[in-house]
Amino acid sequence: MKLQLALVATVALFTGCAGSYPERVVTKGPLICETGEICPELAMRWNDEKRDGFKIVAEINNPTKYDIKQFEFLVDGQPYTYSTINATQYNEQISSNSIIVPVSFLNSFRNGKEISLKLITDQGDIERSILKADGQQSSAYLTFLKGYTGQLPQ
Repeated sequence: MKLQLALVATVALFTGCAGSYPERVVTKGPLICETGEICPELAMRWNDEKRDGFKIVAEINNPTKYDIKQFEFLVDGQPYTYSTINATQYNEQISSNSIIVPVSFLNSFRNGKEISLKLITDQGDIERSILKADGQQSSAYLTFLKGYTGQLPQ
């Protein structure tokens, strides 16, 4: 009887936890931008639906509405293009949209030496650096490292 109660309690514990993974949210950060440039920000979140990739959100804070259609990352010369998963959202002066990227992409992102992002929009492309070849790191890149690896580079 004690064994049966222990088994029922264990099953109940695992069943209760199965859908309650902690949401792995990482704060957002801007890309590398010059003064006066439109400066998108990136935020990363674990994909709750599939648990096999990250949700990356780009936000453009500008009075002009930008319909964000694709994200194109250039990692050490290798392009990674992702179409957005929903329609662009507009809130006050912020245009935002998101993509889901596989963990394999994030491994290349983490090991990259030079990374840029091009946002393809209805108002033209916006291309900014995330990590420069000289080692300059955007806040978005540092946010990514902290969320993905749990630590910042030395």
